[in-house]
Amino acid sequence: MKWKPFCAAALAGMMLLAAGCGGGDKKAADAKAAPAAQSLKGKKLVMYVSWHEDTAKALAEDFKKATGAEVSFIRLPTGEAVARLTAEKDAPKADIWVGGPSDAHEVLKAQGVTEKYLSPNLKNIPVQYRDKDGYWAGVYLEALAIGYNEARFKKEFEPKGIKPPKTLDDLLKPEFKGEIITPDPRKSGTGFTFIASLAQAMGEDKAMEYLKKLKANVAQYTPSGFTPAQKAGAGEYLIALNFLEDQTLITSKGQKLVSTVYDNAGWTVCAMSKIKGRGNDDVAKAFFDYVLTKEAGAHVTRTTSAIACNPEVPPPTGVPLLKDMPLSKTFDSKKAGEMKKSLLEKYGAL
Repeated sequence: MKWKPFCAAALAGMMLLAAGCGGGDKKAADAKAAPAAQSLKGKKLVMYVSWHEDTAKALAEDFKKATGAEVSFIRLPTGEAVARLTAEKDAPKADIWVGGPSDAHEVLKAQGVTEKYLSPNLKNIPVQYRDKDGYWAGVYLEALAIGYNEARFKKEFEPKGIKPPKTLDDLLKPEFKGEIITPDPRKSGTGFTFIASLAQAMGEDKAMEYLKKLKANVAQYTPSGFTPAQKAGAGEYLIALNFLEDQTLITSKGQKLVSTVYDNAGWTVCAMSKIKGRGNDDVAKAFFDYVLTKEAGAHVTRTTSAIACNPEVPPPTGVPLLKDMPLSKTFDSKKAGEMKKSLLEKYGAL
């Protein structure tokens, strides 16, 4: 089916989160619930975050109010977070990593950087949105989209008879040369999700052919997945190719982007993992549990724009359901993680 473009503002109120993923053996040591909140006063939690800073602040402040624990965080793009956590494997500096696509969490799982934690709140999320072994839990879903600045398009492009960009092939048209901004897949999880989804849909060789053609039209590659929406919203570039939630968030702030989830679009689960060997289990587990609650979900709703992993969190009136989006039905985030090294090597040679 074809997905009709819609104003990103329609999604601005939609949000997500709520409880976590799947359940597990209650007898297992790693399934033991976190200690009571009142025992955390004076404890300190360090988290790395690869999502919006406003979201991290809201969760940190609410968790502190509820438990007494101090929370500090460092915001890092996905690629930098993975590199830093890998380098710190033998002497971890963070307790939790939140944000970043699930394929990046799969990479850390395979490297032994993260550890299993079967939170008691892992009961409300469908199995496809969490790791079957309990190493990461899905927080929200993100779908790739093409977003264009409506004001600039109407003023500069529409009078010339140019049609708005809605498909991946549209992005290759000469009229859009120098008007596209998208994340660098070597640094951004958003960017890597894009090239991995292309590789799985087209095959690696055809995907690289497409990416080489696209590169000729791209004006800027960014380390952050959010930046393209910001700059397109501000009118610096016409087109942003990144996650829909970022585009809708910009639109909700008054800079209108018209977004299209293109056919067979890539998607990912934005996830959370517990870091192995930190030795701060009580507060880390408590925070993990907290992020998987509806209360935490309300903060995510207020500070971002995304699609809930929890099916009990409905979209607002007029917002399409996830099942109605033309997303790839074959995209495999675990496979994406496994092919990451070879894909990036090929991409770097373009």
